[in-house]
Amino acid sequence: MNMLKQTSEKLSQKTPQETVQFIRQETYEHSIVVDFDETLLLRNSTEEFLNTIAPRTIGAIVLIFLDAIKPWTWFPTALGGQENRDWFRVVVLTILFPWNLLFWKKHAKRLAQTYANQDLIEAIKQRPNSKVIIVTKGFNFIVNPIAKYLPLTIDQTIGCRFWKGYIDRTAPKEQLMQRQLSDSEIRHTIFVTDSLDDRSYLEIADYSFFVQWEDATYIPAMTDAYLPLFYSEKVKRPGEQAVKKYILKDHVVIWLLAISWSSPMPIVHGVGIVLLSIAFWCIYEVGYWENDRVAEKYEKDPTLSKTYHKYKGKMNEWEPWIWAALLSIPGLALIQLSGSLDWDIQSWKNLDIAAAISISLLATKLALWFGILGFTRLTYVAYNYLDEQTRIWIYPILQYCKYFSILVVVSINLVGTVLMFVQTLLDWVPYIIYRCGGQRSEMQTQLFRVYLFVFLCLAIAVSLRDFSIIATTQFTFILVWALIRCHQELRKLRQNVHLITSDCSS
Repeated sequence: MNMLKQTSEKLSQKTPQETVQFIRQETYEHSIVVDFDETLLLRNSTEEFLNTIAPRTIGAIVLIFLDAIKPWTWFPTALGGQENRDWFRVVVLTILFPWNLLFWKKHAKRLAQTYANQDLIEAIKQRPNSKVIIVTKGFNFIVNPIAKYLPLTIDQTIGCRFWKGYIDRTAPKEQLMQRQLSDSEIRHTIFVTDSLDDRSYLEIADYSFFVQWEDATYIPAMTDAYLPLFYSEKVKRPGEQAVKKYILKDHVVIWLLAISWSSPMPIVHGVGIVLLSIAFWCIYEVGYWENDRVAEKYEKDPTLSKTYHKYKGKMNEWEPWIWAALLSIPGLALIQLSGSLDWDIQSWKNLDIAAAISISLLATKLALWFGILGFTRLTYVAYNYLDEQTRIWIYPILQYCKYFSILVVVSINLVGTVLMFVQTLLDWVPYIIYRCGGQRSEMQTQLFRVYLFVFLCLAIAVSLRDFSIIATTQFTFILVWALIRCHQELRKLRQNVHLITSDCSS
């Protein structure tokens, strides 16, 4: 019973004040074993190291990709598992960005000066005869440069190795210590940690302190790195799957159906169109960010999402333009390349890419494309800084840019033009309803698209006395797609249809 009580006492959470006071007053010459991340350092050293990766945007993409595919779950427990997530991330990023090691020492010094746990350090300094040992699941090559600049003499640092980190990350800390210390030295210690993951060592150390420090903060790497479309997804319409609902299902699909359908190589052409669509949205969502900033600054009661203040610092004016360029160049090249290909596999084998892609034409189209992106950005500036009633007449220009901007670099047929015009109206009309005090959510936009598309195509066919426009596979496919999109609205319409006499009888 006494042993259970003692174990329970060792695992109970202590306050920082209790911990500091004990270390200062304890008279026996115990070694002091201290955890590093969020204990001796009030940040996580692994996340800080990953956060220094440059170029930041590419580093952020790699980290997101790794978290998406979770390679640490592909291996047996001895090698993989959630415990080795950090090991995979550190190894992959260090191999891909080896120059980061050159800059780490400078960043490590700043971390030590800014985020050292001064209260704990000052308490330890009161015991000059005690050996100070850092034991951490962090990595030696990351921790050592920080520990070097701490205002404290560190006798030993025991952490995870680089190549064998998968072994060290799954081992308890007392097992890591066995490589350098005897069992007696391991037990005869004052142990300070912020995590119950160290339960086994907390139970065997002479004096154990499980304590969480008030200023300690875990900040995931790259939380402030800009990535395309994040503002639309995380801030403008959080929780609505904005990228899927508004960008992929509307904007990208509209462009593919309207433009790439008639390409001799629609797949290659379509990939280029998707890249240009994302490039466009990189610039368009800067307008979202600016709109929120203007509202925050000038409106008495601004309507801002709950995530605005969390993520607004990640957005800036210039990085989206860099992304737009990185996406636009291969996008335009693929569109140009698609004109030199057909479904004959031999054409792919004999393709001369240098001849198929004209650099001068590519440069001209890139200039035109960035010209329209610049015009879109300036239009959004005007929209954001003018009054609400004037915005009603600027909004359709923005929507026109959203759908028709692509036409400065590609050609389109009549059916595609009708579809993009319909989509422009589909975005504008609900906005008018909203600005005039109505409920735009009441408008059945998907059904409205079907009506407008069919009526406009029929009007053109009748006026030209040419019904071939409605006899194409493109028209049929767009109509089927639009009907599928509005099936819920059609169901609701059928449920509400009734004779007006039934209203009188009720």
